[in-house]
Amino acid sequence: MGGLALLARELGHQVTGSDASAYPPMSSMLSDAGIETFEGYHPEHLVPETDLVLVGNSLSRGNAAVEAMLERRLAYTSGPAWLA
Repeated sequence: MGGLALLARELGHQVTGSDASAYPPMSSMLSDAGIETFEGYHPEHLVPETDLVLVGNSLSRGNAAVEAMLERRLAYTSGPAWLA
């Protein structure tokens, strides 16, 4: 999803991201692009002004961040659907 984050940023979107862990070179590329990243999937990473959440295929119901996204009725999609 890091590549999608970089593309979204290049298109002018404000982007943040969460992952189980991030390592160079991707973590460095995201940081250099001004993309704030968070380790782990936590509801507090979903800032109030979130317009759209791209949900990776490793996440599902029961994950605290996914449940918070659904409870807050945030718009969401998958990476491939966002690209389409």
